[in-house]
Amino acid sequence: MQIQHMPKVDMRYWSAIAMASLFGTNLGDLYAHDSGLGLIGGVPVLAALAALAFLIERRDSAPREAWYWLLIIIIRTGATNIADYGKHQMPYVVFGAILTILLVGFVAVSLKAHDRAEQIAEERRGMPKTGVAYWCAMLSAGVFGTFFGDVAQKLIGQGTASIVLLAALIGALALWRAQGANRIWLYWLTLAVARTAGTAMGDFLAENEALGIGLPIATLITGTIFLLILFVWPLRRTEVNAMAS
Repeated sequence: MQIQHMPKVDMRYWSAIAMASLFGTNLGDLYAHDSGLGLIGGVPVLAALAALAFLIERRDSAPREAWYWLLIIIIRTGATNIADYGKHQMPYVVFGAILTILLVGFVAVSLKAHDRAEQIAEERRGMPKTGVAYWCAMLSAGVFGTFFGDVAQKLIGQGTASIVLLAALIGALALWRAQGANRIWLYWLTLAVARTAGTAMGDFLAENEALGIGLPIATLITGTIFLLILFVWPLRRTEVNAMAS
């Protein structure tokens, strides 16, 4: 992805990532249920949409981050369906181990040492270079978070899992804010926790009988909040200027 399309990693970014995790959880479930394609049948369609978005993004030289967030939602939606399908195809322990290995492997590749100029640019953005390894790691984090978010709900209940994982996310964000500027691995740790917490909270919002919202309305709510974060929370002027230069 071109650098002018990449957002700066700050609290606006993490707020959008957290809400994208809830939105992608709800959208993935709604897409699987209402498209008629099932859990895995719709994944090739999402893959084609992602490929098309990458293709058009490469030809767009304007400084806009819409491409990044569009791909985040497409990948998060697909990750939800992949995880829900995979957990029914193999034992939980085996599937969880595979997801952990994949995530760690792709993250390691994305963190592979670059020259000093690239390292400085990554530290300034707060994220690794968004190449193939980055997006594979992003997909792995989504599948990982969906699976372990579901596991947490089964073990301690939907409401408790939402509270515990929200607390874990707040803790990860505090650690990132304190030490993350020069430690890109904290970016991936925080993102994995956000994906896991988003799964539990998204499911709680859509499925809790006391709330009585239901999946379509939950998807509308989380999607609206996600868009409000992007459009109402302004980019810092210095960031806009940097992307345009």
